[in-house]
Formats: sequence, C-alpha cells, structure tokens
Amino acid sequence: MKKLIALALSASLVAGGVAAEPVTRTTSFDGPKASGTKTAVRDKEAGTFSSDKEVTRKSDGATASTERDRQRTETGVTGSGSRTGFNGKTATYDYERTRTDNGWTATGSGTGPNGGEYSYSGSKTRTGNGFTANRSASRNGKEIYNRADTVTRSHGKVTRDTSITRRQRKR
Repeated sequence: MKKLIALALSASLVAGGVAAEPVTRTTSFDGPKASGTKTAVRDKEAGTFSSDKEVTRKSDGATASTERDRQRTETGVTGSGSRTGFNGKTATYDYERTRTDNGWTATGSGTGPNGGEYSYSGSKTRTGNGFTANRSASRNGKEIYNRADTVTRSHGKVTRDTSITRRQRKR
C-alpha cells in the first residue's frame, strides 16, 4: 500500500513538471432568433484568459460581440473587455486588483454604450476577527453606488454591518 501511494505521488510530481498547454474551448448555438459562437482560451502557466463571443440576429443579420481578457500579475490581476450591441454601440472596461498583506484593493474604469464614463474602486481588509470591505462606483463623476461591510466573529457568532447607498432611479 505504501509503495502504491509513493508511486502515485511521484507520478503526480513528474506530471506537474510538464508545461501546461493553453486550453481552447469553442461552443456554438443556433436558436430560432439568433446564432453564435464563443471561444475561450485559458493558459494557466502564463496566467491568461480570453473570451470572444459573436452573435448574429437572424431577422436582420445584425451582430453583437463581447471580448474579455484577464492577466495574472505578480501582485494580482488585470482585465479588460468590450461589448458591442446589435445597435452598434460599444461599452468598454478595464480593471486592476492588487493583493495586499491583509486583503486586496481594486480600481477600474469604463465607458458606457452612450458615452458615460464609469469608475470603480473597492477593497477588502482582514481584521483580527473578521473583515471590512468597501465598493464604490461613479458615473460621469457622480457616485451611483457605495457599499461598506464590516463582519466580525465573536463567541461563535458572526455579526455583519452593511451600509448601501444607491443613486435614485428615474421612474
């Protein structure tokens, strides 16, 4: 039994030393109103992921597309993407998330399909008995969303304090 376990462990160590190849997955669909294809490529060794999707509307041949890219960095991850709708309008985004000694911080920005400028910031910090987290989003320089969480554990109980502020929607 010990020899079998040792053999399995050594085989996994040898296999782990082989360079991982990028994995590509392509899926297609053909529905009554639209058809499309999505291709995703993940390269674990390089720390990258990309995804491209294109959909064609059958009634008029209009296309919509989505593109996403993610890259692992020494300190976290960066990402970007875009989406073009059937109407030809494009929205884009990019972000960076950085690990810290006791959590993470994140920033991002984007442009909406109608030209609005968006920004995002967030963080999470572990504490001695829980964590604090904050997220904030703005459109054209005005805050539209803010969330603050404080979670503590004490005597086997978890206490969560959450505060959310949202911009009022026009109705």
